[in-house]
Amino acid sequence: MAKATFHCRFAAIITMVILAFAWLGYRLFCIQVIRHTELAGKARAFDNTTSVLAAWRGIIYDRNGLVLAISYPAKTVYLNAALLKNDVEQIARTCSPILRVPQQELADAFRAQLHKAEIGTNTMPPPLLVRRNVSVGEWSAMAGALTLENFGFDKPNLSPAQRARLYQLRHKLLFAEDSQIRYYPYGEALCHLLGFTLPQRDGSGLVGQCGIERSLNLYLAGIPGLCASERDATGRELPDRRTEFRAPTNGDNVVLTVDVRLQQIVAQYLQTACQQSHARGASAIVMNSVTGEILAAAAVPNFDPQNPGAFPPETWRNPPFMDNQEPGSTFKLVTLAAALDQKGLTLDTGVYCEHGKYVVDHVSISDHAAFDLLTLRDCFAKSSNIGFAKTALALGPRLFHDYATNFGFGRRTGIPLVAEAAGYIVPLRELSTMNLTRAAFGQGISVTQLQMAAAMGSIANAGKLIRPMLISRIESPQGRVLQRFQPCVVRTVMSRAAAQAGNEALQAVAAPGGTGTLAAMADFTVAIKTGTAQKSDKHGYLKGKYYSSVAGFFPATSPRVVIVVALDEPDNGYYAGQVVAPVFRSIAEQAAVRLNIPPDKTLRVQPAPIQALARVAQR
Repeated sequence: MAKATFHCRFAAIITMVILAFAWLGYRLFCIQVIRHTELAGKARAFDNTTSVLAAWRGIIYDRNGLVLAISYPAKTVYLNAALLKNDVEQIARTCSPILRVPQQELADAFRAQLHKAEIGTNTMPPPLLVRRNVSVGEWSAMAGALTLENFGFDKPNLSPAQRARLYQLRHKLLFAEDSQIRYYPYGEALCHLLGFTLPQRDGSGLVGQCGIERSLNLYLAGIPGLCASERDATGRELPDRRTEFRAPTNGDNVVLTVDVRLQQIVAQYLQTACQQSHARGASAIVMNSVTGEILAAAAVPNFDPQNPGAFPPETWRNPPFMDNQEPGSTFKLVTLAAALDQKGLTLDTGVYCEHGKYVVDHVSISDHAAFDLLTLRDCFAKSSNIGFAKTALALGPRLFHDYATNFGFGRRTGIPLVAEAAGYIVPLRELSTMNLTRAAFGQGISVTQLQMAAAMGSIANAGKLIRPMLISRIESPQGRVLQRFQPCVVRTVMSRAAAQAGNEALQAVAAPGGTGTLAAMADFTVAIKTGTAQKSDKHGYLKGKYYSSVAGFFPATSPRVVIVVALDEPDNGYYAGQVVAPVFRSIAEQAAVRLNIPPDKTLRVQPAPIQALARVAQR
């Protein structure tokens, strides 16, 4: 009986051994033959890596060589998810203060990474990105702090397996790859012009999101390199196992026409003006009237380019270049230029202004005061809507439309910014009597501040329209000039005589009795036009909402600088001559000092005090 039992047990063991070897043989056959191609591919994919090598992003300078945007070395920190195992909570608790990431956020990210590996084709979870833009010093501190952690182990009583596990967690749990941080030394002062960058998803560097960073990304970004190599079990590249290497080509440098010191001054004045007038926003452009170089372009509210995500996306817009607004009376400059150039009118030509009320096409046009007979000069200085409505009727639709488009309105200036607006001019076929008379004083159309600056510059340049310039040159990383930009005359928009007469009319606006007296300067003659436009939406004009602006240049006798300033929805007074003209004067005074412009007044005349002008209706 015992012998039979022994033989049964022996036979069972032999059978089990044979079945085990048969199963093992079958598995080997599957692995080596049936799934050989599939598994070999997975092994190659795990052992070999092809990574993109980021190019170093180019530097942005101002006209004087001051750095406006530059990249610094940084680290992108990853976690080796293969070492997580069942210690998710403990590792999250340990790493949270080191990485400065909330513990629960880390634990959730760890679980998600492990889940991806479970449902994917690879059982080995890929590295997890946990922090970007970590400075080199901060990464060194992280790595050092990690080597001192116990990860919940009782260190004096570690088994060999636990000791090996602790070593892996301390030295291989985190690793970092080289990256770069974009730094803007002047912060918010240039945020709208420069824009900001974000990391590329494939790790090939930074990509511009708006402003110059986006528009010139092709030059600034450079060309990424390539590295094909093997990697170790933690996913790190093994430099001695490289099979292909192509070095990146660093990005080119860009030199702007902007003077950063003047930019800071303008930004500060806008901030102050916005606060004092309780305005929704403010913006300004300062341009060299001779060359078209933009010396400053600022706006508020602004944002921090180092942390743009903390601000509403609408603050990323660049109002001087991107916002279309009804210009109001500043557009009377175009109507005046056409009349002086084509109809033989002079500044002394009389216009009857109907005592402040004029009905055309059954719609009433009003002036801010009851004017009777005015010269064209006084119509401009006192900003009579009726006077310019009648002037436009004398011109006719075609002539008015030709001058508006020749001045550059209704089309982009061509400045190198991706989102530059074109504005809107009523098409010729739609210039009815009503549309024509309202367009004559800046209603029913829209323009940008940049277009208005260029148009004002054409008066300063004896009738020649100069294309605005924002880029001075593009240089290689070694400093070799690759492309240089020169001033460009787009076309002649009026005769020299008409431009000179327009200059005189603009000076009259800042003279006593004009709407822009508060813009008058002590040492310089000023040529300006004020404009107070009621804002509108699809339902019509909005009560109590105004866009107030002043456009002009100085010295009027030998123009050097064009300035356009605007306040959006000022709430503490809204006439441009009252709330914007003083800002124009302040910016002009600082620009004169910064650019070393000699005075053109022989006698020092103080501007009229604000109290004396309080009774004058400003427009």
